[in-house]
Amino acid sequence: MATNVLELHRFDRAPDPRALIDLVTVRDRAAILPAALGLAREVRRLGLRLMLWDDLSSLAPMVDASGAALNSAVFGWDEDTLAPWQCRERALHNPVLRACRMESEPFLIDGSGVRGIWADPLPARGSQGDFAARTGFAAAIVVPVHLPFGQIGAAVLSAADPAAGLDDVFDTLPDTLAPAIRRFVRGYVGLCRDTRYLPPACQLSPREVECLSWIAQGKTDYEISIILGCSHAGVRYHITRACERLNAVNRAQSVFRASQLGYIGPGAP
Repeated sequence: MATNVLELHRFDRAPDPRALIDLVTVRDRAAILPAALGLAREVRRLGLRLMLWDDLSSLAPMVDASGAALNSAVFGWDEDTLAPWQCRERALHNPVLRACRMESEPFLIDGSGVRGIWADPLPARGSQGDFAARTGFAAAIVVPVHLPFGQIGAAVLSAADPAAGLDDVFDTLPDTLAPAIRRFVRGYVGLCRDTRYLPPACQLSPREVECLSWIAQGKTDYEISIILGCSHAGVRYHITRACERLNAVNRAQSVFRASQLGYIGPGAP
């Protein structure tokens, strides 16, 4: 007697974009772990592994409410693999972290260089023959996370097989993944940022911004007075006022804090 057999295959359904954003939104410290677990499930569904940093300047581990490091406790990385990433000297030469400081959108990086979603106006990166030795895998998809006050974070996605390439995966990466990663990191930073080192909310005058911009370009007070057509004493007055408004102890800190707040940047003056 003939019978028809229907085979049912289990598959992981892609979450609704709105539901994914809600899942990874962190509103209090207790929500860090559930949000991280949700993000880890979505990354695994895509056949990838995730390494996450909220601040490339320190590379301090992101932790849940109990103090457990997310990269090891949730995302499954062992301490030996994480050690080179957390070594400050080696991290300064890490090609992934260097590229994060120059890119703002997701990009693919491997031994042949960097490939992003847009044409790269910067000089060619060139071959990176020692990429695998420096990172521990053959290729990575990276989501830079540029945050307020000049802070930069990064999500590093690699294949389950460290020797595998990611060209095809990068071309088909869901548009929901980068926004979900950024939402999680921004929520985490909002809760855990050390407010002692933040610039105060202040409003600088146009003249104060001009003076700080020229200081950032390496000009002396005397040179600034010539450029702006004002007295030497006037320049010093504006710089002193800017220091007071920014609660800075010297000119260098004033420039740094003005940069954090977006008053001056690469295009200034």
